[in-house]
Amino acid sequence: MASTESQHQPTLMDRIKASMPSLTNAERRAARALLARYPTTGLDTVGLFAERAGVSGPTVLRFIGKLGFDGYADFRRALRDEVEAQAEYPLTRPPEADSHASGFTALGDRLVATVTDTVSMCQRSEIDRLLELLCDERRDIYVLGGDFTEMAARHLEFHLRKMRPRVRLVGHDLVRRADILTDLRRRDVLIAFDIRRYQRETVTTVALAKARGAKTVLFTDQWMSDAAESADMAFRARVDGPSRWDSLVGMITLVEVIAQAFDERIWSNARGRIEVIESYRDTLLPGADSDDSGDL
Repeated sequence: MASTESQHQPTLMDRIKASMPSLTNAERRAARALLARYPTTGLDTVGLFAERAGVSGPTVLRFIGKLGFDGYADFRRALRDEVEAQAEYPLTRPPEADSHASGFTALGDRLVATVTDTVSMCQRSEIDRLLELLCDERRDIYVLGGDFTEMAARHLEFHLRKMRPRVRLVGHDLVRRADILTDLRRRDVLIAFDIRRYQRETVTTVALAKARGAKTVLFTDQWMSDAAESADMAFRARVDGPSRWDSLVGMITLVEVIAQAFDERIWSNARGRIEVIESYRDTLLPGADSDDSGDL
């Protein structure tokens, strides 16, 4: 493939984070207020934005100017465009004009760019925080996928349950989910996946888990689900592409990165567990070779 350079425009959130070093203390307060209630605060008037941030109106306008906008109306227009993008789905999102003519190579380049952008949005310090939680076997780990992201959630759950005990996949039965939430302890961890056309029950589940005192982790898209308000940490993946359909390539990349990092950190302990698993497989499936025994 010709290039792995990003072909996506940075989100407004990316621009805000990139601008931080160039901001004054007051402007940083405005930026943090916007990020804390993104995008709601930015859709308010200048006065309300300033009041929420505890700064003056001119400070908000200077902050907006440093993001590259000509004025507050220009900024709000860009924010509304992002909000509209969050609500897109196949019937409202036609494929790019040249997506069919450009062929497999160009599509491959776009997918590579999606992976590159996803990795660039991921902070090593956040991965390390998550690994610390995962390595603590006193914690129960619960993994929740959405209608579209179930595959990514199952992929993460598969790796985790092979390497450590007490990992559970949370199903879509909301009655059973209420039982699970009731049993959550303060030391436990809920990992949820939620991308655009965000699922209200996922957002609510993360909030309830947070209220129980559990650690909450969110895997979401570049715009961020409202579940981020209740998440102790959030990992963003690119999901948009040249087709009508969102892509899980970036999300699976995040799962692979974390699974690999987890494996490297605990392999000396996990190896014995995997040896026991393999011995039980041989007992349960006598005479079956690796080609006939199904998933690992």
